Formats: sequence, C-alpha cells, structure tokens
Amino acid sequence: MQVTETAAGTPVVELTDEEYEAYLERETQAAIGMSVAEFTKAYLAGEFEDGDMAVDHLVGLLRIGQNGHRAAA
Repeated sequence: MQVTETAAGTPVVELTDEEYEAYLERETQAAIGMSVAEFTKAYLAGEFEDGDMAVDHLVGLLRIGQNGHRAAA
C-alpha cells in the first residue's frame, strides 16, 4: 500500500491488486457473509433485491458490469 497526498493535503491510498482483492473479500464477508465469487454469482443470477444498500455498495466496489465484466478503469 502506498499513501500519498494531493497538493491540498487529501490522502490518496493506492493498493496493489492483491491488497484490493483482499479488501474486497473482507468487505463482502462483512456485508453479506459471502465470498466475492459467491456474491458475484448470486448477483448475476438476480438473487438480491433492488435497492439493498449493502448490495449496491458491493456492486460498486466490485465494478460488476454488464454480463459480469469489470468496468474499464
């Protein structure tokens, strides 16, 4: 993990791919008690209710795009 600051003093945290994947696993487990793989499969199968804030948060973190593809960064 690398932490820097903008000119205005705002912290910027950069994670390696491995660190971000571990973060996603922790967040998904804490929010809904599933692994990222289990959540992604269930989400794409339509097993969650629209408007669930935890689900919306995880979808944003995981960047699940149409057909399960990650959004382009």
